[in-house]
Amino acid sequence: MYNSLSLGPEGSLVARPLSVKRRSTRPSGPRIAAIAVSDSEHALSQEQVLERLGLAGDEFAQGIFARCGVQRRHLDLDEDFLADGLHRRTARIETALLEHSIRAVDALGVDPRKVGTVVSATLYSLGCPTLAHRLVDHYEMAPTTDKYHLTGVACASGVPLMRLTAKTLRDHPGRDALIVAAESMSGLMSTAAPEDPRAKVVGAAIFGDGCAAAVLSDDPAADGPVILDSQVHQIANTLEVVSMDLAGEHSYLHLARELPFIAGAALGEVADRFLAANGLDRSAIDHWIVHPGGRRIIENVQEALELSREDVALSWAALADHGNVGTPSIFYVLKDTIEQCQPRPGEHGLMVTIGPGVTVGLMLLGW
Repeated sequence: MYNSLSLGPEGSLVARPLSVKRRSTRPSGPRIAAIAVSDSEHALSQEQVLERLGLAGDEFAQGIFARCGVQRRHLDLDEDFLADGLHRRTARIETALLEHSIRAVDALGVDPRKVGTVVSATLYSLGCPTLAHRLVDHYEMAPTTDKYHLTGVACASGVPLMRLTAKTLRDHPGRDALIVAAESMSGLMSTAAPEDPRAKVVGAAIFGDGCAAAVLSDDPAADGPVILDSQVHQIANTLEVVSMDLAGEHSYLHLARELPFIAGAALGEVADRFLAANGLDRSAIDHWIVHPGGRRIIENVQEALELSREDVALSWAALADHGNVGTPSIFYVLKDTIEQCQPRPGEHGLMVTIGPGVTVGLMLLGW
């Protein structure tokens, strides 16, 4: 019995066998009932980013920008913004993140009266009041609404955010939970200087701004996939592989060259154990929702899980059109998966995130 056809070596069609029977009933549990994203109006090509950061004509930078898999990104890199230091940018960034968050939440069509918990997350901390507090105030939610703001989960965000938020549904029966992940990677970028480390150029080549919002619901009648299981796996002795450098004039997010290989080396075994605990193996996964963290991240996930280019086509597309938008990245791929693939009842999806720690996140979804 087979559930799908996909492209194999040299373009041949390969039938994928089912490892388990399809479910005959709709799965129950916390459901991702809606997802929306919001981007700024500032869409820049790689050539424009090179010019604005003072890297046009830099042979090393041009090579990195050309090979990283990104074609365009949403960034706020006007002359006045780049002239400001990190602290002077804060008010402008906080305003932009709130505006994008409101647009994303509005697109969800969520009823603020039904929200029991708001969880927000950014790599760029809003300090106090947090983004979650601001959203509760803006939408005039009930004063008893729980609110939490997380920083530092970054590219691994999708799994821990939804894992944590799903648990809050028990505290507010009959009410939904709202997740908002907003990122200003522009806030960490600065113009080039002769003494800049090459890691700064790599980060400048792939990161973009983005915002995503999602609603989790326990309502059995809600649309969207059910979260069947989730797990995070932190790889020991890798804390320095992903870090934020805010020293001097060269602020940037540092990604060590070995990051994709470290994550890929552990991923196959971790994913297989996770799936086996749910009575599944890789052949049962119909939709692969992979973090679009960069060309080598996607390639190493492909290799570790023996996936085809087709399996991760939406991750490649998200990388090309948005770059790595940090905290909300995986939500972009999940949204496109739901809208473009239109998963059928009984199908499974596996979300794979990779971020600081180095932390691998896995989330099994069911339709």
